[in-house]
Amino acid sequence: MTPATPPPVPQMLAERFTKAYSAFVDAVRAAVNEAAQNPALSGNRALLLWQTQALPMLEKEKASVENKMALYLIGEERSIVEAASDARHLAKRLDGLDLNFAGEEKGQKLDQLETNVVVAAYQVCAAAGVP
Repeated sequence: MTPATPPPVPQMLAERFTKAYSAFVDAVRAAVNEAAQNPALSGNRALLLWQTQALPMLEKEKASVENKMALYLIGEERSIVEAASDARHLAKRLDGLDLNFAGEEKGQKLDQLETNVVVAAYQVCAAAGVP
C-alpha cells in the first residue's frame, strides 16, 4: 500500500498566491518610501519598524516565494505549498506593526493586500490537502 499522493495544486492558485504576495510587498515598499519623504510621517516609530524590520523581511520572503514559483513551474510543487503554508500566518507575523504608518487610506489598502495574501495562501494549502 502506497501513501496517498496529495492532489496537484492548480497553476492558477499558485500564480494568484505569488502575485498577491508580490503586490503586498510592492505596496509596502511604496508606502514606506512615500512616508519617509513626508515630514509629518518620517519621524514615526511605526515607519522606522517597517523600514528596518518588516520590509527587509518581506522582500526576502517575496524573493523566496518567486523562486518557489519558478520551481513549481518546472514540476516541484512542494516548495510553493510550504511558502503558502508559512504565508497563512503573515498577519500574525506582522501583528503589532501598524499598517497605518503611511496614513489611514494606505493602511486600509495594505490591510486588503495582506488579506489577499493570506486567502491565496489558504487556497494553495487547501488544494494541496494541507490542513
